[in-house]
Amino acid sequence: MSSWSSYPKVYQLGHKAIEELLLDSVIVEEKLDASQFSFGLFNEQLKARSHHKELILDAPDKMFLKAVEIITQLKNKLIQNWTYRAEYFQKPKHSTLTYSRIPKNHLIIFDINTELEQYLSYEEKKKEADRLGLETVPLLYQGKVNSAEQVKQYLELESILGRTKIEGVVLKNYERFGRDGKALMGKYVSEKFKELNKLVFKGQSRGHIIDRLISELKTKARWMKSVQHLNEQGLLTNTPKDIGNLIMAVKKDIMEEEGDRLKEKCDEKMFWLQTKFASRFWTISLFSK
Repeated sequence: MSSWSSYPKVYQLGHKAIEELLLDSVIVEEKLDASQFSFGLFNEQLKARSHHKELILDAPDKMFLKAVEIITQLKNKLIQNWTYRAEYFQKPKHSTLTYSRIPKNHLIIFDINTELEQYLSYEEKKKEADRLGLETVPLLYQGKVNSAEQVKQYLELESILGRTKIEGVVLKNYERFGRDGKALMGKYVSEKFKELNKLVFKGQSRGHIIDRLISELKTKARWMKSVQHLNEQGLLTNTPKDIGNLIMAVKKDIMEEEGDRLKEKCDEKMFWLQTKFASRFWTISLFSK
């Protein structure tokens, strides 16, 4: 089957969707703060997509102009029917972190699919990236991981791109798959990027729960992630018209990341959270300093 598909969702370690992630050996790589960008050559036609949508190469979103220019130059070197997964940097401060440099040719490879959910090993993908003149995200560890504490040490490392400690790590198990048929992948991020502490609901009123959620979720990181995703899709206007789309983006992010836990803790209150929480969250975020 074709390798051209969306990349697996990378959940926080501990999420129910990846409960079998650590049953086997995994690879642990640096997580970079940029934009996901996939590309490949299929039937002699170059294709590219961001995290959320396929790009029109003759008229790409402004953010991805340089990425499209680079892969166009690489077209004749790409292996037919392979999907190359990369992080794309416009500049050293592409999103939240400020690095000392961008990767060579603006792209750094983190995976290569040869078929649907079939991946090259780290050594193979690095060799292929080198052949294309691209960098590869660093391999920090390969083997059995028993808990998040085991990978916490890597958060003290400096990023491959310099100037700052790494954002976090990504753990990959290419041998196990989720309900969506995609390989299991998890992430463990630094305190600077951690967007949600453990929620404690027992014995609290609905109003107290919502106030606590707003306090814990009102982070610059979550805000910037939603803004970045809209920008990647060419939907950002930098006007009040963005508010509706931002509300929907952050609701989707919260439900994907923490939906199962919220349902377990809140039961019938979930409907109230879904319908009322977003408007309060964004009102406070927009108008508070």
